[in-house]
Amino acid sequence: MTVPEGAPGRAVTARLRGVHKSYGPVRVLDLPTLDLHAGQVIGVVGENGAGKSTLMGTLAGSVHRDGGTVEIDGVPLPPGSTEAAGVAGVAMVSQEFPLVGQLSVMENLLLGRRPRQSRRRVLVDRPAQRAEAEAMLREIGLSPKAIPVHRKVRTLPVPTRQMIEIAKAWGREPRLLILDEPTSSLGPVEAEMVLGLARQLAQRGGTVLFIGHRLDEVRAVSHRVIVLRNGRLVADLKPAEATEDRLIREMVGGEIGHAEGKSRPPEGEVVLGVRGLTAAGLGPLDLDVHAGEIVGVAGLMGSGRSRLIHTVAGAQPATGGQLSLAGQRYAPRGPGDGAAAGIALIPEDRKEQSLVTFAPIRANVTVSILKRISTGGLLGTRRQREEANRIAQSVKVRMRSVEQPIGALSGGNQQRAVFGRAFAMRPRLLLLDEPTRGVDVGAKAEIYDLIDRAANDGTAVLVASSELEELLSICHRIAVMNHGRIVAVFDHASATKERIMTAAAGTGHSPDAAT
Repeated sequence: MTVPEGAPGRAVTARLRGVHKSYGPVRVLDLPTLDLHAGQVIGVVGENGAGKSTLMGTLAGSVHRDGGTVEIDGVPLPPGSTEAAGVAGVAMVSQEFPLVGQLSVMENLLLGRRPRQSRRRVLVDRPAQRAEAEAMLREIGLSPKAIPVHRKVRTLPVPTRQMIEIAKAWGREPRLLILDEPTSSLGPVEAEMVLGLARQLAQRGGTVLFIGHRLDEVRAVSHRVIVLRNGRLVADLKPAEATEDRLIREMVGGEIGHAEGKSRPPEGEVVLGVRGLTAAGLGPLDLDVHAGEIVGVAGLMGSGRSRLIHTVAGAQPATGGQLSLAGQRYAPRGPGDGAAAGIALIPEDRKEQSLVTFAPIRANVTVSILKRISTGGLLGTRRQREEANRIAQSVKVRMRSVEQPIGALSGGNQQRAVFGRAFAMRPRLLLLDEPTRGVDVGAKAEIYDLIDRAANDGTAVLVASSELEELLSICHRIAVMNHGRIVAVFDHASATKERIMTAAAGTGHSPDAAT
């Protein structure tokens, strides 16, 4: 892998001195000194809770630091002011997608700014707005035809929302661009587009802070990599020093095991049978998933990965074909039918689709089993608390109490809680859409163990992921999708990145090329 050259002698874009932040008695960020140089992409890695988001929020003004100084191009930045940070040239792409769902793509892109070509001072110049928004999409390599600017953001899938957020930040022509997990929901092609933008800004003399859990991406794009652990800077590495093993050791303070791929288990009962399935943007396609088997779904953005998962779950209506569960015909009219049939879905966007973030852990992890733990239609708080503790402990959620709001947990602990809720259903089929999005390396390994545990217990698992390394590591077979169809199926022994990408791109593969 080719890594970027360093940029010694460049001017300092941002200078942090004595910056610290605490929540209660816990100091979550403690940085005596840190300089961010112009012309560099600076990778930032660390486990969930290491202080990465606090650092980014401090620079972007969304976090009010307790002490210390921050300068942007020599100008002091007041604490907790997003407006001042924006004026100073700081733009941030957050993994939380702070877009307004009820507004259109165009309105989100132009929120807080007047179109460059507008000649009207009071009235809204809609043609100018549209032209400006479409130009912003083109600047990052997106076609306005692929993302119509009149569409409401809430109607768009997560990967599209991610690209809109990137276009919004890029359009502000930042001096310091903060990318917080920018590729976590993207396929390989779109992820490379984002990496290209980071390189481009650095070449122009800007500075990019690139937070990532995909260590190969961080290493490929960064001129230096800094590692945070428990709110402190524990390593500042040159590209040649930033090997994957070194980064992991610095992040976790020791060694960590890696999940390994495995051979296909003895063929069991067909739990999920798909025959000629069609839905909006999907099919026709055929697929079987057996008891105890983990089947991955790969493909580029828009290939139909998530549509397949949602159609099987009942969240998107099928328009043709047949589904069966354990040999019985299955025709869901909604997600409730899927759950009643023994299907547990873990969707891609846990904050929007899986969690009530302000509610306690107790309520979030037991919502799938309320009937089971109620007596005469009444739910006792004590019984619910006992079940919640059992569920949380079974998946190793790190928490103070089940009464703690689940939104206060790290991303990895939130995802473990979602897995615990799914396991509590005792499902026969587990559907996973980007199961490790936005979690760190250590949490990923634990989630892989949970997926293995489900398969070992006889559950059939269908997992869609944009991370090929993930699928190659955990799956017995990998189905590759292109334009809503399955174009190839590889077993673990025959699967490689190159073969999967070739099939996903639709170059030289037929549906029966590998089985």
